[in-house]
Amino acid sequence: MEAIVEAFPFVFGVLLGLTWSRIGGPDARRVPWAIAAIALGAFATLASGEWRESFIYFLFDIALVVVVSIATVVALAYLRRRKSSR
Repeated sequence: MEAIVEAFPFVFGVLLGLTWSRIGGPDARRVPWAIAAIALGAFATLASGEWRESFIYFLFDIALVVVVSIATVVALAYLRRRKSSR
């Protein structure tokens, strides 16, 4: 069960990246994206119970959601550009 909870930041990051790229990507809506990244990262920390050990886990999970979200948007942009060039 612990492995599933540890996957939350990655899954949330991918879902946020997919949603963000659909709405407008890095050029638009940065504030709602940032709020969503903070909320999802905090939820991942609360769900895993890591906050009981240290509050630094909030920063770690939030950063993980942000990085995975950005990586998802970059990967989607690359795939779209590659598909359109064919």
